[in-house]
Amino acid sequence: MLKHVGPLAKDIWSWFRRRSLFVQLLLVFPVTCAVVLTVLAGNMGLALMGTAVALSAPLVGWLCGLIALVLAKTGLVIAKDKKTTREPKRTLP
Repeated sequence: MLKHVGPLAKDIWSWFRRRSLFVQLLLVFPVTCAVVLTVLAGNMGLALMGTAVALSAPLVGWLCGLIALVLAKTGLVIAKDKKTTREPKRTLP
């Protein structure tokens, strides 16, 4: 059984490293945020604005990490688009 784990892990790692940096971050960053929030807030859950609705800390961390990553990528795309579509300065006749 353990003989098969090493090659499988190597194949998964090589598949992961062939992806673009954004896809790698999309796979790692939300999971890291979930683990960090679980460590900081505990696994009891978070109270939603003082209500009795309990939210799972790993779920909230994962969603926040995913949202932060997507918003960052969106900001990069918008900044790149603004940079390429700048109109030339108009001069007065």
